Amino acid sequence: MTIWGFFKKEITAMLRTPALVVAVLIMPAVQILILSGAITLEANHIRLAVDMAPNDVIMERVYNHAIGSGFFIRARDTKMDAITAVQSGNADVAIIAPSGGLAKSVIRGDGEMQVLIDSMNILKAQSIEAYLQGIVAAVAVDMGMDLGSVPIQFSTRILFNPEMNTKWFMVPSLVACITFIMLMLLITTAITKEKEMGTFETLLAAPISKHTIILGKSLPYVFVAFLCMVIVLVVGMVAFNVPFVGSFWAFVGAFLAFCVAGTGMSVLLANYTSTQQQAMLGVMIVAFLCLMLSGALIPSENFPLVLRWVSFINPLTHYVYLVRNIMLKGTTVGYFAYYCGMLCAVGAVMWWVAIRKFRITLN
Repeated sequence: MTIWGFFKKEITAMLRTPALVVAVLIMPAVQILILSGAITLEANHIRLAVDMAPNDVIMERVYNHAIGSGFFIRARDTKMDAITAVQSGNADVAIIAPSGGLAKSVIRGDGEMQVLIDSMNILKAQSIEAYLQGIVAAVAVDMGMDLGSVPIQFSTRILFNPEMNTKWFMVPSLVACITFIMLMLLITTAITKEKEMGTFETLLAAPISKHTIILGKSLPYVFVAFLCMVIVLVVGMVAFNVPFVGSFWAFVGAFLAFCVAGTGMSVLLANYTSTQQQAMLGVMIVAFLCLMLSGALIPSENFPLVLRWVSFINPLTHYVYLVRNIMLKGTTVGYFAYYCGMLCAVGAVMWWVAIRKFRITLN
């Protein structure tokens, strides 16, 4: 009977907290609906660039079949040469016709096209060559060639992760994800603790602005998250021999841009929690969704259109891409500016909403 009394007391206490009921009973159902449509190991929407002569009929057929297959899409900047497109992050793979064109090489019996694969995302890279082989076979059938003697070969180069080492893919992703979770957990619980203890009213009565209070509660944990990021980075590089190709200062700049969005999300979440238990549960739910919809583990290009838009406003998506690019490739100015700009834009919106909600909640 004593245990039954405890059971009724705890269940009743939970039911009296609507936010906790939603987090425990409703959000798992929402997560399974969202993630079941998002999680797929099949590589799609692979950005393809091509270098070919205008009159290269066979190469043009290979390219058109690739785009029509549903696995590939056109690279963003078609004016950029294929090698630069892959190096700048505008394409995931480039196919380059041999000198004189693929059609002439096939007639000579020595058709060979070069394939450059960006292997920063291993799930995509592992599928690309198999997809292209199937496409070349389809082109051969259309042109009446004998499949047993198709004179088209691949000269494949794997860029940025030549050995297709999974750890090179995972360590940058985990650096970004661990930093994100640590930042959210520290800031959200710190603000919620003040609310739970009833000391926020004292802070609000002090002759300081609400903006100062929020920044004062956030900035110390930005520093702690930075230390955490550096520790995780060093451990990952030393333990798994992961390279760091780019600039450390670009890495720091990416972290600061990410903090604009990460702190805004944390403060926004803290507005909806009144106890540390709720805060930690909220961080777990939000961080898990952000992680699965970030491209850290599964290519975000594979998601359905609606979830790709959700991924686009997810700060972790842009931070994962930046960290992976800086560590394995060495980022370009345009790539760095684009993703930092997206982080700052998303962060500005989140801060605006968080400040407005903060006023409504605590006045």
